[in-house]
Amino acid sequence: MRLVLADEALRDRIQDATHPIWNEGLARPAYGQWNGAQMLTAWGRDRLHRLALLDDTGRWVASMKRYRYATRLDGVTVEMAGIGAVFTPPELRGHGYAPQIVEAVIEEETARGTAIASLFSEIGRDYYRRCQFEVVPLDEVTLSVEQRGGAPAMLVRSGTDADLPSLAAMHETRAANARLSLVRSPELIQFAIAKKRLLAGLGPPGKRAVEFFVAEEGMTAVAYVVITSDERGWFIEEAGDRDPAAARLGAMMQVLLAREPSRQPPAIRAWWPAGFPVPPQMTITSRREPDDVFMIRALRPGIAPIAGADVFFWHSDYF
Repeated sequence: MRLVLADEALRDRIQDATHPIWNEGLARPAYGQWNGAQMLTAWGRDRLHRLALLDDTGRWVASMKRYRYATRLDGVTVEMAGIGAVFTPPELRGHGYAPQIVEAVIEEETARGTAIASLFSEIGRDYYRRCQFEVVPLDEVTLSVEQRGGAPAMLVRSGTDADLPSLAAMHETRAANARLSLVRSPELIQFAIAKKRLLAGLGPPGKRAVEFFVAEEGMTAVAYVVITSDERGWFIEEAGDRDPAAARLGAMMQVLLAREPSRQPPAIRAWWPAGFPVPPQMTITSRREPDDVFMIRALRPGIAPIAGADVFFWHSDYF
C-alpha cells in the first residue's frame, strides 16, 4: 500500500464517489468547485491536502482529507493533524482500507513531530476508538437574546479582510487559558469564512446565507460574529469581543435581530467554547453534544487527557 497526494484527476474521481454522501446540497459540479476553491485559499494551499491510499496495482482503495493546524496545547504551539472525509469505495469495503489510510497518515505525522491527531466522527465513537482516538465532548447550545424596544446605538457593519488581524487578536486573548485551541491566524479565519460563503454561494438559491459583521470603535473592529442562516434558523459559526463580558457581542445580536422587528426571532444555535462568556443580553436555553463527535489521539508521550472544558473551538473550527 502507498499513501499519495491525490492529483487533480484522482481528486475528481474521489469526488465522484463521495458526492452522494457529503454533497451538502450541492450539485456535482458545484461540489467540485467548493472543494477545489478551499485548496486555493492562502491557508488551504499549504495546509489542506486530499490523500489517497493506492494498492500495488495503483488503484485507489481509500481517501481522506488532511488538515495541518497550528495549535496551542498547554501553552505551546504545536502541529495538529485534522483527519476528515475518510472514505472507501463501497465495492472495496470490508478489507480494512479506512483504518490503513488513517494509520499511514498517523505514522507520517508522528515522524514529522506532529503532537496530536483529531477528527469529527459522524458515525459515532466506537469505530475510531479502535484507532486509539478518544472522545472530547463539545457543547452545542441554543440561545435566546433579550429584545427591548428598538436596537442599541452602536455601529455594526459588514466585516472585511482588513478586520481579520483584529479578529485573530481577539481570539488569541480569549483562548489564552484553554488547554487546546487553534492558532486562528488571519489566513485561517479567512479560510473558515470563505468555506461557508462558498457553500452558500454555490448551493441552491435561498437555501443558506452567510453574514459577517463587526462592531467598530475608533475605526477598529472590537467585536464580531459570523452567522449562517437556513430554514432551521441562525448558527453562530464564530464570534469575538474585546469586552471581558462579551457585552458588545450581545448588543450586536440585538441589532441584527432588530433589522426585521415584525418577524419571529429565529432559533439561534452555536458551539459555545467553555472559556467564552455568555453575553449579558443572551441566555443559553439548552445544551447537547453535536452530532459530529470530536475525537483526539495523542502522537507524543506525556500529553494528558483532554476534556471538553479544555477546548476553545467554534463551529468554524469544524473540519
